[in-house]
Amino acid sequence: MQPQSREPFLDAVRGLALVGILAVNLEHFAGLELYATLHGEGSDYSLGRQILAFFFSGKFYTIFSILFGLGLALQYRRLVAAGLEANVLLKRRLGWLLGLGALHGIFLFEGDILGTYALVGLFALRYLNRELRLIDIGKFLLLGYALWWGITSVLPDQMGAFPHSKVFLQGSFWEVSRTRLEAWLYNTPLSALLFGAELVGLFLLGMYLAPRWQHIGPTLLWRVVAAGLLVGVPVNLYNALHPDLQPLRGLGGLCFALVYLALSRLFWDRLGWLHHLRYAGRMPLTNYLLQSAVMSTLFYGYGLGLYGQVSPIWFPIVAVGFVAIQVGVSRWWLARRPQGPLEALWRQFTYHTQRNRQDNPQQGLLCRGPRLKRGP
Repeated sequence: MQPQSREPFLDAVRGLALVGILAVNLEHFAGLELYATLHGEGSDYSLGRQILAFFFSGKFYTIFSILFGLGLALQYRRLVAAGLEANVLLKRRLGWLLGLGALHGIFLFEGDILGTYALVGLFALRYLNRELRLIDIGKFLLLGYALWWGITSVLPDQMGAFPHSKVFLQGSFWEVSRTRLEAWLYNTPLSALLFGAELVGLFLLGMYLAPRWQHIGPTLLWRVVAAGLLVGVPVNLYNALHPDLQPLRGLGGLCFALVYLALSRLFWDRLGWLHHLRYAGRMPLTNYLLQSAVMSTLFYGYGLGLYGQVSPIWFPIVAVGFVAIQVGVSRWWLARRPQGPLEALWRQFTYHTQRNRQDNPQQGLLCRGPRLKRGP
């Protein structure tokens, strides 16, 4: 299959999500807990954490998750239209994502989300050829939010903790990687169990929106903004007052994520800066891993050793500045290549069997892999 045409708006909000995800991930990269121990919880620390909890935490992984489900649905439709076994190819695609998530989690960032997306995505594939209802999506989301509320209530002392600070501050690359391996093996299946219901709900919401989002008019978008603010402002204020626990993180994240998406759609023609983010959003996998590579080198002990030295008040500014650089680099790359390097590699791994069979039909008969569907 040839690379599909791109929708600039979807790419732009992916780029926007990269900003928010980096701002929140800096809590891990920069050693938030160690900063509080070394420098105290001053006014800048408290304000920074409240800003992150109110505007960022839970909002941008929600956007990415909705777009992930939307992307799965669009890919499924294209594969079916091309006469290919869509489920087989999408399972292979998610399998490679799981492997890439393992490499990312072991060598770059212990907070990897790719592995969890892959595991939950494999479950969500069964809904691609079903008629989705908002009430069914809501059931998954409510279950996920209830699980998170229960976890924060039963295990409050474990929430918001950043273990292994000494290793990240002083350890060599291999010592840190060994710690990251242990964390990834533990956290990935646990996250799939604890947050799986919420992620399934978000993936299904994206699948539901796939054939509909371009037809949503201004009236409905403004209603989404009003409802999102009505519920989201008090919920996120509550989360901001409890930045370690954030017991309503999922609900607050969904409300503001929908507000951000609706406002971006309503003012798309006027937001020139948002249009530039589409370059970074066309290479989300490459840019996500690049963020991890650079930030781990800046903050961990085997790099510049800034771990525990940067106040959270700076995290949004660092995120905006770094993604601005990524926009420029992505624009330069995409002027010369149709896809980002990791996106192209991921695509090659997904479709390699089909490509080999097209190049050599006789050999393809002997290959194990997705078969072309027979005509009626």
